[in-house]
Amino acid sequence: MKEYGSRTDADWAALREAVPSFAEHWAAYTAKPGYNPLDVGMNFLEFDSHVADVGGADPESLGALFTAMERHSPGNEDALDRTISILETLAKAAEEHGVDLRRVARMLPGPVTRGAWRQALTWTHPECTWRDERGLVPDFPPPVPIGRVCIIDVPRAKPDLPAFPIEVALLDGAVQPGNFVWKRLSSCSHVGREITAVETLTSPLESPTQLRIMLTFDPTEAVNDRPFVGEMWYDTDEVLEIIEQLPPDARRDEQ
Repeated sequence: MKEYGSRTDADWAALREAVPSFAEHWAAYTAKPGYNPLDVGMNFLEFDSHVADVGGADPESLGALFTAMERHSPGNEDALDRTISILETLAKAAEEHGVDLRRVARMLPGPVTRGAWRQALTWTHPECTWRDERGLVPDFPPPVPIGRVCIIDVPRAKPDLPAFPIEVALLDGAVQPGNFVWKRLSSCSHVGREITAVETLTSPLESPTQLRIMLTFDPTEAVNDRPFVGEMWYDTDEVLEIIEQLPPDARRDEQ
C-alpha cells in the first residue's frame, strides 16, 4: 500500500468512528510507545485489517462505514485512495468467506463508492469485468490445466540465472518445459510463469514424483531482488496448476 498524503490520523477519524468495533483495538494501538500519528499509511493498515475481519463475512455490518466513505471521499484524493483500499480489502475478504460480491456492491450508497468499487476490482480481479446484475464476468475462458503440483521447497535463486527453481510433488498430469505454472490470487486474478526446465528428483519407483522446475523471472524483477522472488511468490504446500499456454489477455499483460 502506498503512503497516503494525509498529515495525521485525524484526517480519517470519521472512518474509525463509523466502525465502533475498532475502538478498543485503536485505543490499545495508539497507546503503544512507538505510535506515530503522522505514519498514516502504516496506521491505516490496522483499520484495513479489522474491516476485513468484521466485514468480510458480513458486509451489511459496515453500512455506516460505506456512508462515511461516500461523504468524505469527493474532492479528496487521499480519502478516495483509502476508500479504494478498503474496498479492495473487502473484495478479497468477502471472496475468501464465499460471500457473493454483489452483497458488497448493494451496500454502496452513491456514485463515489460505486466508482471506487470498480477501481478496486481492477486490482483484485483484473481478469473480470464487473456487471451489477451478474457480478464478476470473466474476460476469457479459464485455461484447462494439464497437471497439478504441490510445492515442497523454494530454494534461493541465483540472480545471474534467467530462471529460479521451485521443488514440487507431481499430483497429477504432466509437466514439461514450455508449460506454465498458473498461480491463483483470486477468482479473477492469476500469475503465470513459463517453465524453462524440469528435473526429476526421485526414482521412477517413488511416488509421488518429485521435480525441480525452473521458472522465468518477470522483466520487471530487478537483479538484486531475484534471490527472493521464489519465496515472495510461492509457499510450501501451495498447489499450482500447470497449463499449456497463457490465456490471450494474460499474454498481453505480460508484454
